[in-house]
Amino acid sequence: MVPPGWITLGTVLRTRGNRGEVVVDLLTSSVERFREVSGLVWFHDQAPERPLEVEEAWSHDGKCVLRFAGVDSISAAEDLRGGDLCIPLSQRRPLAEGETFLSDWVGVEFFDEAGQRVAQVADWYEEGDQVWFRLEPGAILLPYAKEFFVAVDFAAKRATVRLPEGLLELGSS
Repeated sequence: MVPPGWITLGTVLRTRGNRGEVVVDLLTSSVERFREVSGLVWFHDQAPERPLEVEEAWSHDGKCVLRFAGVDSISAAEDLRGGDLCIPLSQRRPLAEGETFLSDWVGVEFFDEAGQRVAQVADWYEEGDQVWFRLEPGAILLPYAKEFFVAVDFAAKRATVRLPEGLLELGSS
């Protein structure tokens, strides 16, 4: 479990090769990000956190491959499997105008244009090029589309939305 104040750049999927390399499910825009960061920390369930230093980072067959200082065998790399590779929130890249971090949507409450609370973002996931929000109550899935949002205030965790008619009723049946 990643504690508050950290952001996950990727999750270790498996070992690769015999020099301690790992294949990572990339949750950031590019492999390059791992070359830029300092303070990378591995978190996994109840295991103690573990600082890691990236020695090499590259793409291979559409996956991210990393090699860490001091991790130089298959067994040492195997110990990292399933863990999240995180940096402090303070090291997030600045956003361009109009961009948001998907993680910032979690907890945002949706209000209709009349000011009535209609839902809250519980989680998000990506499928291909589409981002989906899981809304509560009702575990409703909402595709992310800018047209649904009249106004968003991330600091207040509040968004005014114009959702498709009948969408919220799908979760109540």
